[in-house]
Amino acid sequence: RWQKIFMFPLWSKMAVFWNKMFLTIIVLLIVLFLDAIREVRKYSSVHVSEKAGNVNSSAFDHIQMKLFRSQRNLYLSGFSLFLWLVLRRTVTLLTQLAKEMASHAALETQVNDATEAAKKYMAENERLQK
Repeated sequence: RWQKIFMFPLWSKMAVFWNKMFLTIIVLLIVLFLDAIREVRKYSSVHVSEKAGNVNSSAFDHIQMKLFRSQRNLYLSGFSLFLWLVLRRTVTLLTQLAKEMASHAALETQVNDATEAAKKYMAENERLQK
């Protein structure tokens, strides 16, 4: 039953679209990840922290707030990129497994039919030999 549902022609047309969307989302996540790395490097620089600390404590707090936000963005974008790739790999493996199970079932029925035919021919051969 599931085979009929997943072999619906609409899915194959949508698969092309979703593959393009997947690549677009991956590129977006990579850009966000690289931007977060750039921001973390910018605000975690010791030189900027010392300069801000000497000038004003509120400026130092402001830089620390920006550092926190950039680190948060780094963790979120990195983790979502990782999970997105894991999800994609899981879906790929499940699809391959489903195809292999279908081919295994077809081969199993083919082997059973061949075995039955061989048994029938052997029985007929023994009958003819008698």
